[in-house]
Amino acid sequence: MRMVPEKKICLNCLFFRNDPGFLESEFKGWGTLGSAYGSVRKDDGICSRHEEYLSAYDWCDQFRPGTGPEAGAD
Repeated sequence: MRMVPEKKICLNCLFFRNDPGFLESEFKGWGTLGSAYGSVRKDDGICSRHEEYLSAYDWCDQFRPGTGPEAGAD
């Protein structure tokens, strides 16, 4: 198993977005099931590089330091 330094996780990546308002705008109807502000989601979010919903503690080799959203993209 390859270990990755904790700071190189999605949560600290430029491409990662996990703010509740953004997630609710991306997943229409999420409010019907509850809310993106809920604790069940924890820190999960969307990687704009890979266009995936994933854990904030995942990682990949395309990590870029930052605290998204990517250059204010939308």
